[in-house]
Amino acid sequence: MAFLTLLVPPSTDLSVVDPCMGKTENRLRNLIRNRRKIDPRWDTVQYTGWWEMERHDWQDVHGFGRNKKLAMEGLGWPQFANRNDDTVWQPHLHAIVCLGGVSRDEFADAVRSKGHGSPYQVDLQGFDQNKDVDKNISDLVRYSMKFRIEADYKMSSAKFWRDGSALSLQRDWWRDKDIRNYVEWLMCKRGGFERLRTSVGVKQMSVL
Repeated sequence: MAFLTLLVPPSTDLSVVDPCMGKTENRLRNLIRNRRKIDPRWDTVQYTGWWEMERHDWQDVHGFGRNKKLAMEGLGWPQFANRNDDTVWQPHLHAIVCLGGVSRDEFADAVRSKGHGSPYQVDLQGFDQNKDVDKNISDLVRYSMKFRIEADYKMSSAKFWRDGSALSLQRDWWRDKDIRNYVEWLMCKRGGFERLRTSVGVKQMSVL
């Protein structure tokens, strides 16, 4: 079992996100389907994943860490913006993968070979060996399905301020227009959140 994070190209235009997601999902399905034709070990490979959206201001790329900056530049960070605070949308896929008899390196290399070869675009981590499988899955599903509309959503990077004797959390919410645009995009098709889910099951054996 493993946890896949797959980055796709960032864009200032939310209207291009759905075609990009669809293209990525088709590539993954076709990859597995074609491997199954020549290697039965792939028959039991399956995954369930969820798309997540991150947003940045256009100039934020200059403050990214080395790896993230290389990833965004390799994926085609927009070269121009009307203003420095123009929003750049960064969709990415999280998926829980059952590898069957396929190794983690083999699966990751196969994904990279099918149009996902940019630096740090594909990350496939094995399950935490200190947790049982059920706990791994529970934690990863919760992580993948979070509804992110704030920048510093992790407690470790949150800012605190003292109000009298109480310590309160100061939330770094997205701008109102970005929340509105994201929710409108999310709900513009049937299914809403459900359409962010994608999966491939095991190969179905024919019954004589």
